[in-house]
Amino acid sequence: MGKTLISLVLVLSFTLLCGCGEGRAPSWFKFGRPSVEKKLELEEVEGTVLALINGRIITLEDFNGRIQAYNDEIQASADIPDSVKSNYLIKTVEDKKRLLEGMVERELIVAEAIERRLDEDKELRRTIKALKEQLLFARMVELEKARVGVTVREVENYYELYKDVFTVSEERRVSMIVVPAEEKAKEILIALLRGGNFAALARLNSIDKGAAPGGDIGFIVQKLPFPQPDKKTMFEKLEEIAFTLELNKPSTIFKGPGGFYIIKVVEIKEARQRALSEVRSDIEQGLLFKKQDETLKTLIGNLRKTANVIVHEELLRD
Repeated sequence: MGKTLISLVLVLSFTLLCGCGEGRAPSWFKFGRPSVEKKLELEEVEGTVLALINGRIITLEDFNGRIQAYNDEIQASADIPDSVKSNYLIKTVEDKKRLLEGMVERELIVAEAIERRLDEDKELRRTIKALKEQLLFARMVELEKARVGVTVREVENYYELYKDVFTVSEERRVSMIVVPAEEKAKEILIALLRGGNFAALARLNSIDKGAAPGGDIGFIVQKLPFPQPDKKTMFEKLEEIAFTLELNKPSTIFKGPGGFYIIKVVEIKEARQRALSEVRSDIEQGLLFKKQDETLKTLIGNLRKTANVIVHEELLRD
C-alpha cells in the first residue's frame, strides 16, 4: 500500500482505538465552538473550513482529497481481493464521520505536542531536517527529469540503428533420449534408424526427467550475448547439434553432462524481425532513462563548477 493509504488506515485505526464504537461520536466531538474558551490563533488556509481544533484547521477540500486518494489506492491494491474491496471504501456519512474524528484526534495530539514544545526536541528537529532535505532532493530530481522527453523521430531512429537487437531468434523444439552407457545409446540409435518411434524409446530408456512426455524438452534457442530471460537454452554441444539438424531426423550420439544423448528436432520457428509497434514502449523507456540520467549529470556538473566543495578523503583511510 502507498503512503496515503497507510496514513489513512492509521487515522481510522486510531479512531477505533479511542472507543468511538457503534458509529457514535464521543461527547466532546461537536461541530461549532470548543467547550473551553481560549484565544485562538487561526492558521491561514485556502478552502472551506470543515473543522477547527484550537486554531488548527481541516478543510473540506483536503478531507475529500484524502478520501479520494484512499479509495483510489484501495481499488488499485493487489493485496485486497476485488470481492471485498467495497468493504474497505469510505462511502457513507458514518464512514466520513469516523475518518474526521480520527483526523480531529490527531490534530489534538499534534497541538498538545507543540504546546509541550516537543517540536523543539533536538533529535526530532534533526529528523525533520533530514526528511525535508530528502523531499527537496526528490523534488529537484523529479523536476529535472520532467524537463526531458523522447520524440517519435528519436524512437524510429533508434529502431533503425539497432534493428538487429530487435530480432526474435530462431527457436527449435527438441526431443532427446539420455542414457548412461554408450552401448545402450548405440542400440537405441540403430532402432531409430530402422524406423523406431522416438517418443516410445525415450519413455522406455531415457533417464532424463523429460522421458515421460516422450523426451520433449520444448523450444530452445542458442545462447546470445544479451540475456533472454523468457527463452530456454541448453548446453553448448546440444545447441550446436540441434541448430544444424534436419527436421525429424535423429542426431548422432554425443556425450553431455547427463550421459549419452540422441536428439531430434520436431518443430522450427524461424527467426523474425520484431515490428516497431512491438518494441516502441521499451525503446521510449530506455531513451527516456538515458536522457534523464544525462540531464542529472549535466546539472551536477554545472553545480560543481560554481560550488565550494571541500572533501577530506584522508579521513576515509583506516
